[in-house]
Amino acid sequence: MAGARELKKTPQGTGGGALAAAIAVLAAGALAAAYIGLCYWVGGGAILPNVSVAGIDLSGLSQAQAQELLSRRLEEQASQVEVELSYGSWSAQLDGAGLLPSSGSSAQAALAVGRENFFARGLAYLTHRLGESTQVDLSAQMTEEGVRNLDRLLDEADREVGGGVTGADYSLTEDALVITKGVTGVAIDRPQAREMVAQALGEAVEESLTAGQARRTVELPAQEEAPRNPDFQEILSELSVEAQDASIDPETFEIKPHVVGVSFDWQAAQAAYDRAEEGETVSIPLELEQPAETTESLEGKLFADLLGEGTTQVSGSANRKHNVKLSAESCNGVILMPGEEFSYNNTTGSRSEANGYRMAPIYGEGGVSEDGVGGGICQTSSTIYYAVLHTTLEIVERHAHMYATGYVKDGMDATVYFGSLDFRFRNNTNYPVKIVTESYDKNGKRFLTVKLYGTNETGRYAVPERVQFDFVEPGVRYVADSSIPRGTTQKDTKQYPYQGRKARTYRYIYEADGTLAEKQDLGVSTYRMRPTTYRYNPLDGDPATWVNGTPPSPEPEPPVQDPFTDPLIPITPEPEPEPVPEPEPDPEPEPVPEPEHHPNDDLLPGQLPDGY
Repeated sequence: MAGARELKKTPQGTGGGALAAAIAVLAAGALAAAYIGLCYWVGGGAILPNVSVAGIDLSGLSQAQAQELLSRRLEEQASQVEVELSYGSWSAQLDGAGLLPSSGSSAQAALAVGRENFFARGLAYLTHRLGESTQVDLSAQMTEEGVRNLDRLLDEADREVGGGVTGADYSLTEDALVITKGVTGVAIDRPQAREMVAQALGEAVEESLTAGQARRTVELPAQEEAPRNPDFQEILSELSVEAQDASIDPETFEIKPHVVGVSFDWQAAQAAYDRAEEGETVSIPLELEQPAETTESLEGKLFADLLGEGTTQVSGSANRKHNVKLSAESCNGVILMPGEEFSYNNTTGSRSEANGYRMAPIYGEGGVSEDGVGGGICQTSSTIYYAVLHTTLEIVERHAHMYATGYVKDGMDATVYFGSLDFRFRNNTNYPVKIVTESYDKNGKRFLTVKLYGTNETGRYAVPERVQFDFVEPGVRYVADSSIPRGTTQKDTKQYPYQGRKARTYRYIYEADGTLAEKQDLGVSTYRMRPTTYRYNPLDGDPATWVNGTPPSPEPEPPVQDPFTDPLIPITPEPEPEPVPEPEPDPEPEPVPEPEHHPNDDLLPGQLPDGY
């Protein structure tokens, strides 16, 4: 029929074969993927089944677990293992206590079984799973303790049997290195002996795991061996010593002895040794270097020179003399190492009653003399400064007093105030300096002497000088005081008058032959003027109105009559008093001499001083 479609038939069997092939390919791929996955899995951290070391099954364990198991089992077998060493007529036994095999390397070898090739891992796992087994050899490795024990026995064997190598021997005399050349001999081959003992140990341990006890014998190998040549550079490094000067211990101030430098020509020593026959002794001269400062020379120089000194007369109250002596004792025996600095405040500490200081005249606010704790201690600082001025020591800090002291020359005093003003100097010499103070009585007077001892390498000495100028004579000051009788004045004997003046101080440094080497300008010291103080009764009026500086005489008061008790008695007025001639003016007061001692704190406003 026109337009009708015909259906084509597919031959039987064609479609079914392709499907089967596709399924086969898929199955093979799945198996391959599964095998690759197995190879990846086997690459993990577990040991394959049926893998053991020295009969100890390690299947499925990690390397760490296998190492722990091997260590425990092998340690248990240590007492069951013994290796006998023999060398000629000598023999000794070595147990396994200090020679345990290396469990770490054995566990690592067990883990590596079947993992040599990635694609072979799966097959190795399957075959071991199906019954194949692998026995890993025990890796024997001696411990450090085992090597020491073995070397000790090998040394004994060489000594006992004789004929061993004689090594080079050397010693020191006072002026030479004496060395005896070694002698060739037959000695144990140490590297090979250690390897043989380790192998025997491993075999004995493996056997002990099954038999309970194991014993092996090792015949120690020997070889002719020449003595090892000494390393002369190493000997030089060991024996050489640098020269060291004698010095002072900064803590104990004791002398540390000098050290003689020692050295030798190592190349000449090597050449002499090479020329010598075996067993021959050669002598190599030492190079000795004497230090610049020996113990003896330092002992002779230490505090050998009086660098400078100063003496002042100590006057005033008993308390003031006590304070001067106490502060001087704090400084006595102080040693300054080279470069070290002396601080008066740090050395004496706080001037307080707790530290033993007493009440004595000091300067209060405004320069008024009054009593305070520690009065007088500035005489000690000034005396030390006066001694330093006679040396070449470096002056670091110094302050002038408010008023001239009188016990040292102007410009050569040093006031202090704890926590603010200090006196400091530095030991700029190459040797220690010692301060020595002495407070003593002589001919009924008290004195303080300060001496500075050290080492004068150059012979230089110092002479201090000062130039005074700008003198201001004391004026007069009146202070009202109602306790003073009218018409009179009273001089204040506690507030001494001071002449004001200035002084420029120089220190001249001379060479040992008297040649002037240096002139040091130490600056200007300014000392204030303090007037003479008179006290008067305020009823006498303003002192500025007095004639010739004399207060007026008070007028006498008339007698008082009571008219009620005595009315009949007439009151007769007293006659006018005759005129009193004016008194002759008082002569000008003579200048008041400066006192033997004066306050010595140049205070800032509001400060309380230590004393004078």
